[in-house]
Amino acid sequence: MSGSFGITHSEERKAARQDLERLKKEHNFLEPDRGDLDDPNIKWRFSKPDYTQANLEYMKGKTKNHPAGSLELVVENLVKRWEMEASHFQDLDQWTTINKEKYRAQANGGQVFSAEETWKVGNYNWLMAGCKKELYDAEKEDFESSHRHFRGAFTKGFPWEVLEVFSGPPTVAFSWRHWAHFTGQYMGSQGAGELIELYGFGVVELDEYTKITALNIYYKPDEFVEALKGDISPDKLSKGKALVGPGCPYVQSINSHSNGV
Repeated sequence: MSGSFGITHSEERKAARQDLERLKKEHNFLEPDRGDLDDPNIKWRFSKPDYTQANLEYMKGKTKNHPAGSLELVVENLVKRWEMEASHFQDLDQWTTINKEKYRAQANGGQVFSAEETWKVGNYNWLMAGCKKELYDAEKEDFESSHRHFRGAFTKGFPWEVLEVFSGPPTVAFSWRHWAHFTGQYMGSQGAGELIELYGFGVVELDEYTKITALNIYYKPDEFVEALKGDISPDKLSKGKALVGPGCPYVQSINSHSNGV
């Protein structure tokens, strides 16, 4: 879950900002809250990110418009702040979104990563640790190479949105959508602007200070890479209910309780 792809030219950035402000005014959209990026105490891994283009793509492509103060927007912004910190903070101690000592991250019930491990390998590699190695070998990639692959594929950003929240703190269960137009290159595969959409489910455990202690993500990484490689058509990717229905144990649990079982 990463979406921080800045644009480099001032004129492009200015045009993107104008479009973004127009959408905010016309549709009452809210920009994602990723924290205070102007804090002079932040030590950036590379340089301070610019989210103008990413926020514009998010507004142009999102399917939900969660109102201010809603649980859905709170969860969405928490995840976006976490992604920003994981992708851009130089030091793990700077992260404000996690309980460093307790934090654990896991994708699809696979390998469990500690805070130190996720900081070292990067979000893409722990999220894709269970992917078939012939498609993506996370053990052979590092933080820099993984970001290079996917930023190179999605040149205008890789937006993410919360679709629905099923339970509130301290255990927050939610469905999500991740999308982008494949306008760049992925490991030699050239995109033609195809829309790539990922759907999944997430469960976040929070402590008493609303810091993340555990993050569990469910989705289908193999299909995602196959679409980027051109092995399957993007329209064959699993969609919404088909993915987060009976396959996810948290949805099963929620459905069981709602049905009185």
